[in-house]
Amino acid sequence: MVFTDSHAHLSSVAERMGAEAFEAMLAEYAAAAAPGAAEGGAALKCAAPLLVDVGTEPGDLAGRIELLRPRERSSALRLTAGVWPSAESLADPGASVAALEAAIDAAREAGVRVAAIGEGGLDYHHMNASPEAQAELFESQLELAARLGLPMIVHSREAFADTLAILARARPTGAAVKDSPVVIHCFGYGPAEASAFLEAGCFVSFAGNLTYKGAEGLREACAIIPADRLLLETDSPYMNPMPRRGRPSSPIDVARSYEAAAALRGASVEDLARTVSHNARTLFGEKMDHMEVPKFFASES
Repeated sequence: MVFTDSHAHLSSVAERMGAEAFEAMLAEYAAAAAPGAAEGGAALKCAAPLLVDVGTEPGDLAGRIELLRPRERSSALRLTAGVWPSAESLADPGASVAALEAAIDAAREAGVRVAAIGEGGLDYHHMNASPEAQAELFESQLELAARLGLPMIVHSREAFADTLAILARARPTGAAVKDSPVVIHCFGYGPAEASAFLEAGCFVSFAGNLTYKGAEGLREACAIIPADRLLLETDSPYMNPMPRRGRPSSPIDVARSYEAAAALRGASVEDLARTVSHNARTLFGEKMDHMEVPKFFASES
């Protein structure tokens, strides 16, 4: 099976896989998501696997579009644009977000509409700048996502309390899912934090660290996420699930995270795959009436 990967960095994946293997992987996703790949009509379309390529710098969007251009007719691809809290972006948060918006505008003029803003957020592990500078960069992207009516993909590492507080200020209670949903990607906390993010209206996405030996808190959290708020990802080329921890990953490796999550939740891998695909397509262009589907990558819409 080919599984939805709700968060991958395909430029880096391509460098590590090589052009031939990378193109073969994209072809697998395209075939699995193509109309007529299996029976099931609209229900199948919503459950077809999705591959979400996530941005981290304002200047990476054009190159990622060019990389994926040979697969422009694939209904399996979605593209996001965001600014990760690097030292460079945090040197002038306002200028970084202005550059991001300009890149999104240029892509739109070329016929490409991004499916989400992100990833952006707080990283207190690397601490590339003060919490105040990180908050400015994060809040500006949340505002941009709300203004464009797009989801926001959130990076939160060792910064739970501040992430939650910023989301509470930026998203009125009950509005997050409908108006501009939030995804906590590569979730790295425990069940209490997961419950708090759920109460704030967030989706929660788990990566390959779900399978790591010391990740009991992650596994407890995964078990309690409601089915309609759950996503699974690789964050490739990082976070390779066991037993390949420490090696570069690709979206192919997400299958082992599905196996682990299915066991934790008492579900079949096939049912979980349908659930996660439905959630990803709901978020990134299939179900949200106010959201413009990326025309370049979603030819079926």
